[in-house]
Amino acid sequence: MRQVVVAVVGYSGGVGKCLVSAMKKTGMEPFALVRSSTMKIDGGNEEPVDFKILIQRLLEVSKKKDQVPIIADVTASRKIQDNYAHWLKQGISVVTANKGIFAGPEAEYRELLTSSKAGKSRILHEATVGAGLPIISTIQGLVASSHEIKFVEGILSGTLAFVLGQIAGGKKSLSEAVKQAKELGYTEPDPRDDLNGLDVARKAVILGRLCGLEVELSGMNIESLVPEALRDCSVEEFMSKLSDYDEDMRKRVEEIESSGKMLHYSAKVDVTQNKVEVGLQSCEASHPFNTAGTDNMVAITTNFYTKPLVVKGAGAGGDVTATGVLVDILQCAYE
Repeated sequence: MRQVVVAVVGYSGGVGKCLVSAMKKTGMEPFALVRSSTMKIDGGNEEPVDFKILIQRLLEVSKKKDQVPIIADVTASRKIQDNYAHWLKQGISVVTANKGIFAGPEAEYRELLTSSKAGKSRILHEATVGAGLPIISTIQGLVASSHEIKFVEGILSGTLAFVLGQIAGGKKSLSEAVKQAKELGYTEPDPRDDLNGLDVARKAVILGRLCGLEVELSGMNIESLVPEALRDCSVEEFMSKLSDYDEDMRKRVEEIESSGKMLHYSAKVDVTQNKVEVGLQSCEASHPFNTAGTDNMVAITTNFYTKPLVVKGAGAGGDVTATGVLVDILQCAYE
């Protein structure tokens, strides 16, 4: 095990603060702290952000002390991600909670893998799918140990899990459930950013690629829970008119539940059929999703695990996301 030297990019954000705190609890002090306009290196004063200087200093100290140089990106910035390939080629490992590039064009994803190999560095992104849940590492471990992945199914949105849980059994209408989720702070400021399924779809792309599939977000079948007529109106109009569609959802839920099944919003990676789908899924009573509640859950079926292997727990939140990033940092020490 080698020591690591870490630059935290986005340290002043919610996840960033949690990551710095978690690092310090394990006796690890960040070498550099970077935010949008300024950076502090090795305990020095704040200065304007200059990644050329940061990388030079990071490489210098890592070589001098025989440490593993790491950049931990806890921003949502695509501009930062555009540097990943360059950093990897220079031998700097990258750990990140930013899912954008991993769910982007296949060619960009492949370039990261090639750059990592060329620089003998690592690109780790456990927190991009389930925050601190060991979903990515579990799939990678199964593949590496000769399992043949058949299916990966995932409830990957706590917001959608809450909404579907509220409308189950006719307890609430769709509009009432969405209103409650918004009031509780479970949704984005515009609930359609949750209900359209795009965040789940991005995570599904990542899971599909881990299973060896070539997946593009643009070619996926994504079922949106946002009525087409309400997709471009204001948030206020969306919230006021969503009730017009309550009856359609009530009938759908009733039909599914009358056959002894339950309705969940999920991602499904079907390796056997080489396809990835995202949307409402009717699940038999014995399906593990029926015990998920509002947690994230991933069920993995392989040639050996014909009864799915299940990973379940909180899939969002600053502290758990930070632990996912920190685990990746620690993994880099075992090169």
